[in-house]
Amino acid sequence: MSNKIRKSIPQKNKVRAELQKEISSTCPFCENEDVGHFEIHHIDENPSNNTIENLLLLCPTCHSKITKGDIITNQVKEVKNKLKYRTDKIRFISVNVDSENCSWLPIEGVSNAFEAVKMKSLFPIFNFSFINQTSKTVLLTNIITRVKRLPIGLAGPDIPLPNILRPLIKYKIKLPDDAERTNTILKEEIEVPQGRAFKFQVELYHDSMDRFKPPFNKYVLFFEFCFNNDFNISIPKILLNTKEDYDKLTYYGLA
Repeated sequence: MSNKIRKSIPQKNKVRAELQKEISSTCPFCENEDVGHFEIHHIDENPSNNTIENLLLLCPTCHSKITKGDIITNQVKEVKNKLKYRTDKIRFISVNVDSENCSWLPIEGVSNAFEAVKMKSLFPIFNFSFINQTSKTVLLTNIITRVKRLPIGLAGPDIPLPNILRPLIKYKIKLPDDAERTNTILKEEIEVPQGRAFKFQVELYHDSMDRFKPPFNKYVLFFEFCFNNDFNISIPKILLNTKEDYDKLTYYGLA
């Protein structure tokens, strides 16, 4: 028998309205739009944890799939995390690697994580996809990059257009030093008409290719993309040569 106690969600109607706005009135798993029958799911399965970060509005069918385990908790967390990066202006769609032209491949089962496994260029080439949801043309003007180098020794929604997105341009950006934040002003800006999805590449390089070689170097990357020199869009962090992000090492032994 479960020891978890269900608590009523304070200001439930207000919370439901916020959650409905978060998903744009569409189930984040199956695109069902019958939002009047949607249900609130507790992501950590704790019915007393009613923080907005732990709640997700979705259709009854997908809610049942989560209960039965057909949709696992990590998938739910990934969907919730992606919703945080939606904006009314520019919506982040996805990031992947150009595996044909660099050594990197996705790490299976981990979102936005890649590792160097082939004998090609060790400089990773990322494909970033966004959609312009504003009512006017926007320009991609600069890219802000920050990197966190991890300690060594630890184990560490669809694009709504029918056409195939091809990268418009490839930008080469130098890997910052640890914890350094660089702002690269783009000489060749991308012009994106309203309502259009777009893709571009970023090749991350360094003077020494050794910076990217596994298993010696593991990184967490943070990207911000600036449009019209006016507003920035942050995307989920990217992991290189690691399956997890960690800040502190835990040591076990005798005092």
